[in-house]
Amino acid sequence: MHCYYCDKDARAVCRFCGAAVCSDHTKAGRFVSGWASHGELSGTRADYVIVNNAIWCGSCSVQPVYAMR
Repeated sequence: MHCYYCDKDARAVCRFCGAAVCSDHTKAGRFVSGWASHGELSGTRADYVIVNNAIWCGSCSVQPVYAMR
């Protein structure tokens, strides 16, 4: 497999866009995935998974989605 950006041998896959990336184009960051529930009867509940050093290509645009009230 080759790097999507420069055609060198890929070392990882971007967690967000799925592009194969070489060591020059690999960045690592914190990835948080989960949900939160706010209800009158159940109160506030949350379940999250936090992954440190998640692979990111550095080029794709990662944008959080915020719940609208």
